[in-house]
Amino acid sequence: MVRLNLMPWRERRRAQVLRHFCMMLVGSCVLALAGLLLLDQLARARLAQQVAATALYQVQLNHFDSQQLTVTELRNEREALQQQQAALMQLRAGQATLVSLFQGLEKAMPDGARFTELNLENGRLRLAGLAASAAVVAQLMRDLEAMQVLSGLELVFLRHEAAGDAFLITAELSAGWS
Repeated sequence: MVRLNLMPWRERRRAQVLRHFCMMLVGSCVLALAGLLLLDQLARARLAQQVAATALYQVQLNHFDSQQLTVTELRNEREALQQQQAALMQLRAGQATLVSLFQGLEKAMPDGARFTELNLENGRLRLAGLAASAAVVAQLMRDLEAMQVLSGLELVFLRHEAAGDAFLITAELSAGWS
């Protein structure tokens, strides 16, 4: 009987199986590395797309912010113009009132009296002046009441001085006039 030594054959077979396993392991690692690199490239491309989209949205947002700022400036200008227009309308309305008030004061002024100060503020009129006598001041107050432009007529003081009787009268402009 011939004795065969199968050890070298088994050793070669094991070495071949081991080489095959190592090659499969290296191939799997290379394939996994290639897959990982591919996923990394895809993730970087996706990130670059998101960065580009974010930059585009930021540009559009800046454009809208500038438009909103322009709209806000235009609104502020419009409000300022409306305030100016209202002030002008109030001045125009007051223009006729003042002319009528001065005409009325001229008609109501008796002989022997003169105004030294006339102040109109917030619908409140202050008249200061000099009169020949207290009777002239009383006549002035009666004439001012008859004008129906002033209401709440009040004589604040009447003082005798060397130049005449100094007086101070306050009154409110009636609702239709203020």
